[in-house]
Amino acid sequence: MSICLGLTGALAVAMAAGSLAPSALTAASADGCTWKRHAKPVVKQVRRHGRRRRVKRVRHWWTCEARPATSAPAAIAPVPTAPPMPTAEEPQPKAFYLGVRAVEYSYILSRPEVSAGEVTIELNNQGEDPHNLVLEREGGADPLLEIPETPSVSQASARFTLSPGTYLLYCSLYKHEAKGMQATLVVGATS
Repeated sequence: MSICLGLTGALAVAMAAGSLAPSALTAASADGCTWKRHAKPVVKQVRRHGRRRRVKRVRHWWTCEARPATSAPAAIAPVPTAPPMPTAEEPQPKAFYLGVRAVEYSYILSRPEVSAGEVTIELNNQGEDPHNLVLEREGGADPLLEIPETPSVSQASARFTLSPGTYLLYCSLYKHEAKGMQATLVVGATS
């Protein structure tokens, strides 16, 4: 499954010009994804000096593709002389990733629902203003979870342990939530 977070604005221009590579983004985003550059030819009709001209440009953008979990190579174990006693192994909890794209006065989630447990949330601020992300569990007394204020055209991430329920995601900066900068995330039971 791939999670795509397209980049626009000054970041995309800087990346297209070659002055900024995906490796310059936060280390947290490098943990969960591989950056891939895309290009698409765009043809436009423009009017220059009173004449219509056809202009061809190439539009570039980057996407973040989720990296599969890597496993360490198994070590060669000596052959036991007696059969080992069976042990009750607990299954390892699966870590989830949620991408949240912030633009002027809205959030776009990479998925509307995740399973309970450890969740890495990456806030990708593509807007012109700084934004933050607050997670508040509806009907619960859980403390607020927050990704601090993130400047324009930058990213921040944090890892939280979420319990099952419905969470309201909003920007707590002045009047941002009132202008519609909120979303709902459903956290289901662990599977």
